Amino acid sequence: MLIQILLAILFLIACFISLGTPFIWLIKKYDNGLDDLEKITISATLGIVLFTLFAYISAWLHVRFLMYSLPLLGIWNIYKSKSFFLNFKLGIIAKKFFLLVIIVGIIGQVAVNAPSGLPYKDGIDFWSSHGHDGIWHLALMSEMHKNIFPFQNPELAGNRLQNYHFFVDLLMSEFSRLFMFSNLDIYFRFMPIVFSLLLGLSSFILVRGWSKKEIAGIWAMIFTYFAGSFGWIVYVPTHRSLGGESIFWVSQTQSVLGNPPHAAAFIIVSVFLFSLFKYLNLRKPFYFFLCVILGGSVIEFKVYAGVLILGGLLVIGISELIFKKLFQALFLFFATLLLSLIIYLPNSANSQDFLMWQPWWFIRTTVVATDRLNWLDLELRRQTYIAEHNYKRVIQLEATAFLIFLFGNLGMRFIGFWTIFKQLKMNIFKDSFNLFFLSITTASFLIPVFFLQRGVAWNAIQFNQYFLLLFGFIAGITMAEALSNLRSINLKVIIGLLVFLLMIPTQLGLLWQFYSNHSLSKVSYQELQALSFLKSQPEGVVLTMPFNRYERDIYKDPPVPIYSWSDTGYIPAFSSQRTLISDEEQVNIMGYKVDRLLQERKEAFESKDYQKINDFIKKYNVGYIYLSWNQKIATDSSLINADLVFKNDNAKVYKTK
Repeated sequence: MLIQILLAILFLIACFISLGTPFIWLIKKYDNGLDDLEKITISATLGIVLFTLFAYISAWLHVRFLMYSLPLLGIWNIYKSKSFFLNFKLGIIAKKFFLLVIIVGIIGQVAVNAPSGLPYKDGIDFWSSHGHDGIWHLALMSEMHKNIFPFQNPELAGNRLQNYHFFVDLLMSEFSRLFMFSNLDIYFRFMPIVFSLLLGLSSFILVRGWSKKEIAGIWAMIFTYFAGSFGWIVYVPTHRSLGGESIFWVSQTQSVLGNPPHAAAFIIVSVFLFSLFKYLNLRKPFYFFLCVILGGSVIEFKVYAGVLILGGLLVIGISELIFKKLFQALFLFFATLLLSLIIYLPNSANSQDFLMWQPWWFIRTTVVATDRLNWLDLELRRQTYIAEHNYKRVIQLEATAFLIFLFGNLGMRFIGFWTIFKQLKMNIFKDSFNLFFLSITTASFLIPVFFLQRGVAWNAIQFNQYFLLLFGFIAGITMAEALSNLRSINLKVIIGLLVFLLMIPTQLGLLWQFYSNHSLSKVSYQELQALSFLKSQPEGVVLTMPFNRYERDIYKDPPVPIYSWSDTGYIPAFSSQRTLISDEEQVNIMGYKVDRLLQERKEAFESKDYQKINDFIKKYNVGYIYLSWNQKIATDSSLINADLVFKNDNAKVYKTK
């Protein structure tokens, strides 16, 4: 534990030098009245974006050694700006309240990730979806250590990475490569601390600047860190415990660190909004530059964020042109679009139709799915009324389901409607920032209501996570205004505490689920030995058996061996060798055509004709065959054109001749 703490401190120092300070000179030169907290938050967020862009360009040009220039520039700037850092002022009146929120918020968020990826009694364990989603990111980070460009897909050998927003993986991979930190530590523990800190700070500076109220910024942080859904209202009577975070489909902002691309995008979107607010009020080139860099780059951190920002800029660009005869916002849209296309298109393949029309799917499944509300009576009544052409009742039931979906996911953020209604009473086209904010908030909610995503349909729900983030900002403004109208301090405390207690049950339930249950999957120490051996061998394509979902039934208690828990890329994650194909779900999301390959692999492993697998090995230039635990090839292994080069109780490695 002490070593982990020391490593975490060293990592935070490396982040401060490499992300927080290299571009502080730019912020100081064109500060335009920014306070110290705003300067350091913008500098760190801009640092994340420019560090990653520089890593991408240096990999493209095969001059990755130049990446060391950024921490050196950071050290130089610390020296040149030492008076700024030594005299840094937080500039917050309610300093103790602010620090309490941010410290508890970081601990609560990071605690959900931190247990995964650590060595335990029988191996390295993974909780929740970390054994799948986390493994994919670890595989990608490991792949990006190689001096190969374009970046390759570690789970589909011979194919470049496509249709995936990989900038956050490149960011984390570069820290691992440059400073020799473990991928596991960076992904599950160290980078989440940085992301959580910046998520709180960016929420604060945005809402404080927008509302001109410090307490609104602090409440925005509270909603960002702690606000959950109303799932606990359903979960308590049915499960006798807290929980139900995503029972209405949408994962809440407090668990965003489990999805690093989302976490990074949340930060960039928040600082982009702050920069856009400043630009629309001051019209200064510095903020134009910030908006273009942040808004244009975010698409490769998380494509959903890029879509929302570009759509919002187009709306205000047209609005200002029509109602104010101003063209700057439209010019900002085109500049941001150009950078987005430059970054996005080289890594895109046939992704233009990634959404498909499927209205009300999430709302319908929220009501009827057995792992959600399981309210079949409501659906049966709806179908009955449709058959009877009683459309008045149909509309009533559809409205009920819609409101359940909306307010169930919002939780206590619903109080933000008060601020929304106040803004709508004014001429919305007069204030371009309010129009932008309401446009992307509305779009982030409505897109999943009407569309699904090709590949994995329910991925479209991730748009709704931006809706929750943005509505949390509005709810923070509402709380500040409501409490400021109360004269009694005791009444302010009571109402504030009541709102807080009603928003946190799903956060508490999430922590309880993590720390009261066993991990779900593991990579045993013996498999780690096999993967370490594989890592030491010359580079070659690794052939693995097709995933069998029924193998997990062999193991009674969790954690189960990861090969039987889910189809994942744990072999490239721990061996740095590419698999011929693994993690079919992820491969399908990215639009690869692999049906024929999957069928041929299935036939090769299941056929008793040894020539079948030998032909397959030759056709796809397989270098190694990896078998986990009790996996066996149908034919006689002695007749395969491969030698057994490693064996223990949990793994076998064959090297092809």
